[in-house]
Amino acid sequence: MDLPKELELRLIHTDDQLGKLSLGNANYTPLKIFLKRAALDFHQYDIAKTYVLAEVDAKPGRAWGYVTLMSSEIVLNENQKPREISATAKYEAFPAIKIARLAIDKSLQGKGYGRMVVQWCAILVRKMIMPHVGCRFLVVDAKRDSVLFYEHQGFELLNIESNIADENPLMFFDIYKNQSD
Repeated sequence: MDLPKELELRLIHTDDQLGKLSLGNANYTPLKIFLKRAALDFHQYDIAKTYVLAEVDAKPGRAWGYVTLMSSEIVLNENQKPREISATAKYEAFPAIKIARLAIDKSLQGKGYGRMVVQWCAILVRKMIMPHVGCRFLVVDAKRDSVLFYEHQGFELLNIESNIADENPLMFFDIYKNQSD
């Protein structure tokens, strides 16, 4: 298999070659099914936006990975709430953008592309959403075997017993506190 030369994240396109994405693990099959069957509809109807990792200037292009983002919120426990101002103590939920899905082709896994996609998401939120709409966190329902990956990106597990034991525990990243490009 020829590996791509230069990749970019760009909005999904109707002609993109979505079926060639290979994730190398049967547990990730739902990620591939979503990309092939639902991502374009979710995108078109503004449920969630999908960005594909494709070769620069390749339209249509082969999807070497993708990320799907949507609006969300997070309910934090007392010791994980923002403390910059006392008024936040009365709020239970805080605005967030959810990484609803993230997948990288098995031929590119372990080469920094997942990290790059997560960093791109944080920069997108910081530069395009935070200046216009209140949004403090990135959140993800991590697959159990992806928790360590997200921890390496600066995400924390929501410190609630039921979440820690969950099959897909909720993790969060405080964009405000981690403002470095």
